[in-house]
Amino acid sequence: MNSNEENLLELVEILGGEEGVKIVKALRESGDTTVEEISAKTGIQINNVRRLLYKLYNHSLVTSRRSRDKDTGWFIFQWRLQPELVDAYIQGVKQKILKKLKTRLEYEQQHEFYHCGSSSCPKVAFEEAIETVFKCPSCGRPLNPLDNSASIDFLKKKIEELEEELKV
Repeated sequence: MNSNEENLLELVEILGGEEGVKIVKALRESGDTTVEEISAKTGIQINNVRRLLYKLYNHSLVTSRRSRDKDTGWFIFQWRLQPELVDAYIQGVKQKILKKLKTRLEYEQQHEFYHCGSSSCPKVAFEEAIETVFKCPSCGRPLNPLDNSASIDFLKKKIEELEEELKV
């Protein structure tokens, strides 16, 4: 199994669990196939096959071709994998994560934070700390300045790693 196939199976497991993996393996073995054929091969109920195929379709991992049954007039959908789009999907997800990390880094760098010391309470930005007269909004204990340099360093490291992965 090549790395593209491994990435596909890992991604499908995240999106659709073990049933999703069974469906993808059935599609890989048979190429263009119907929901009913996939259900028969995998033992997964038709409704679940259909639901998972649409989920995978929304992420561009599978595609379908429809034709009309000459006898019944009903549409028949033939499903197939699009493994060549796995890398593009993963790159897109990484781009979104990178954007969120950069936004968070900017927020961390531009704000001063306070915390009461309790692990169950959130840190509070300076603006909110002023509103609560430097009392924790959760427990009421006094808020003290919080050094967020470790968070900033962590975010910078993750951003650098992702940017390096996206260059490849």
